Amino acid sequence: MIVRGEHGLLASPELVWRALHDVSVLRATVPGCEELDQTGPDEFTGAASVGIAIIKGLYRGKLKLLEEQEPSFISVQVEARSGHAEIRGKGSLYIEPAGDATLLRYEGEARISGPLASVGQRLLPSASKALIEQFFRNLDDWLVAGLDREEEATA
Repeated sequence: MIVRGEHGLLASPELVWRALHDVSVLRATVPGCEELDQTGPDEFTGAASVGIAIIKGLYRGKLKLLEEQEPSFISVQVEARSGHAEIRGKGSLYIEPAGDATLLRYEGEARISGPLASVGQRLLPSASKALIEQFFRNLDDWLVAGLDREEEATA
């Protein structure tokens, strides 16, 4: 399965970069996140409750940063498991200035095995894209709220 897309954020690339590296921000913005911990300089473990169609589950997994070029590029590898599926994938995120905002372009490829793969194969690409877009909307809301707090503090 391949997913790709883009999303605009109302913050500078530097703020977006910092937010994407802040575990507390990620805990607050990843859809269904129940736990997230940094276990090494470039490694994280966590769990998220995710539902695709009628199949819902708690996915536990690892994320590893493979390559970074601050503040414009991040490449990751992900592995996650639940009782319904095992997911392995790699993805890239390009962070580009867009005036006073930031354009995020993403692309990724995932392999899914287990009961979910056979039952929900047709639903997986659109469900995955919806989860990614929800994360970026949550991140944008978090960034905008932070910028509003900064403006109030300096007023």
